[in-house]
Amino acid sequence: MNYNENTSWGRAFIDSIANIVPTFGKILVVMPVTDPNFNRVADIVKTDPDGVVRLYATVAAAYTAATTNQNDVIALSAYGTHTVTEMLTVAKNRVHFIGLDGGGRLTAQGAKIQMGVTGVATDLATVLVTGVRNTFRNIKFINDSTTDESLYGFIDNGEGTLIENCSMVKTAGLDNAGWANFWMAGDSLTMRNVVLGQSNIPSAVAHYGIFIDGKTGGATDGTVKENFLENIYVNMSVSTAAADTACFVKVADGSALNFNNVIKDLNAVNFVQAGTGTIMTDAVLGAATVGGYLHLIRPSFMGCTGVGAGTGEGIYISNSVAPDANGGLGTELTD
Repeated sequence: MNYNENTSWGRAFIDSIANIVPTFGKILVVMPVTDPNFNRVADIVKTDPDGVVRLYATVAAAYTAATTNQNDVIALSAYGTHTVTEMLTVAKNRVHFIGLDGGGRLTAQGAKIQMGVTGVATDLATVLVTGVRNTFRNIKFINDSTTDESLYGFIDNGEGTLIENCSMVKTAGLDNAGWANFWMAGDSLTMRNVVLGQSNIPSAVAHYGIFIDGKTGGATDGTVKENFLENIYVNMSVSTAAADTACFVKVADGSALNFNNVIKDLNAVNFVQAGTGTIMTDAVLGAATVGGYLHLIRPSFMGCTGVGAGTGEGIYISNSVAPDANGGLGTELTD
């Protein structure tokens, strides 16, 4: 069979990627030589006539080759794990990362990006997004670092980020208080069909599925705003000592939110492990707000005794589970 990029299987391969991310940018493939498809793919995405390399051994190398604002596509092979030796900071704009595993998964994506122990305090997460309108599809992000400051699976501090059919998990350093699978710190995020965390990794310190707080240095003013999430699964296992401090969603303080932020169909589950596990006190923890709002539409919380710690925090819930003349009228989150 001909593996030329312009004919037969080669043409079909290029077109399949273009159909997922229809852009005019370059297609940059990340695939180690150990991948069973390496030789075929190498024939298709070899250096082009302009001298641009199209095949890379690491995600970091492919990202370095991507051009900001050109809508380049970084396609990750789904065989094995793509290791980053430091936090991958996506500061460029309009770069699109996709995992080539067929797509559509909520969890166990074939394309994985993992960071191990770096010992560097600034390696906060496996990926930090600070650019504009970047995309992540069909990828599992794993932070396996025990470095004290490395507390997050993924940080979105960008503008207009799209995250779809991904999962994010922190698997090590779970004795460091304040860790979270996802830190939402950006502006105008679209995130759908995402799983945060694993229920087979218990933790006895304060930790969260989603941590919400502003973060400087990105394409935002430092305040979380206009973010829209739907069909999000938070998967946790809380040990007894963290009953009052762990939660599915944590709003850091009263100035963390601005304008409207929405999570629709939040499916949050705390697995109470026999002997060491506990039912959480509250599903969502916040603080007296001075900025914006967090609206939870049709959420479900399992493995906790209360929904929220109190009123006045700018967190509202709407859940039409029974006929109601007022429909899905929102009310403040309380127990």
